[in-house]
Amino acid sequence: MISLPKDFENFTARLIETTKNIEGLLSEKEMKFLALLAACPTAEGEILEIGSFKGKSTVILAKGASLTAKTRVVAVDPLTSPATTDPDLKGQESSSGDFQTNLRNAGVEKHVEFHRKRSRELAKIWNRDIRLLWIDGDHTYAGTKSDFDMFSRFLSNGAIIAIHDVLHNFEGTIRVFLEDVLLSKHFGPAGMCGSIGWSQYFKDSNIGWKFKHPKIKLYQKLSRLLPYSVLNDDIKGFTKIKYKVLRSRISHRDANPSKWLREVMFIE
Repeated sequence: MISLPKDFENFTARLIETTKNIEGLLSEKEMKFLALLAACPTAEGEILEIGSFKGKSTVILAKGASLTAKTRVVAVDPLTSPATTDPDLKGQESSSGDFQTNLRNAGVEKHVEFHRKRSRELAKIWNRDIRLLWIDGDHTYAGTKSDFDMFSRFLSNGAIIAIHDVLHNFEGTIRVFLEDVLLSKHFGPAGMCGSIGWSQYFKDSNIGWKFKHPKIKLYQKLSRLLPYSVLNDDIKGFTKIKYKVLRSRISHRDANPSKWLREVMFIE
């Protein structure tokens, strides 16, 4: 039985304060949601983070995992900018120094198993079950699709997949979430929190099939954004306004922890 850690609301408030000076592109609602995913295991296995930048999400995941029996987070990132969709390093050759400093200052360095390499290199040796797969690396279609294909096959029954920037005009993130998650019978409960698209994986496709109607509804709303992400590299003017209007019609508010837990209670 999954349960919400005691005093979780105050825990997340302190966590936001702890990480406020770490550079990274996560809203407060996304930070709280990531902490929830790490702190409430829905399955057995590892937390795997693809894309770390300067460690903001890494610290959040590690702090959340510290509330569980298994506190380790596995992270992979070359800590350079190999893709056009990576954050700007502003003249730095690597974010490695900032990454290690931020983990050390947050007191989570010993709880992070870090692989300084590209995800495809880690995939060659990966053989562990995954209970939370956090994809926030190369946002191109080829990059996101590759990350999904390489690691989703290791998802445990009941595991959570979360993809960042689904609502931020990147082709890869929205396409993979639409095509490989929402259209798959192996994924059940699904939703958006901020720009994070998430869903729960089941080996039994009959379980995922039970959630087809809410998934179809979410798919229909998200798919209206797809032409803007695929065909428009730089949305401007009236096109940008239309995009924002369509995006506003997709529910992506703060997650209610108790309600979310009821939604993803492990199903045999």
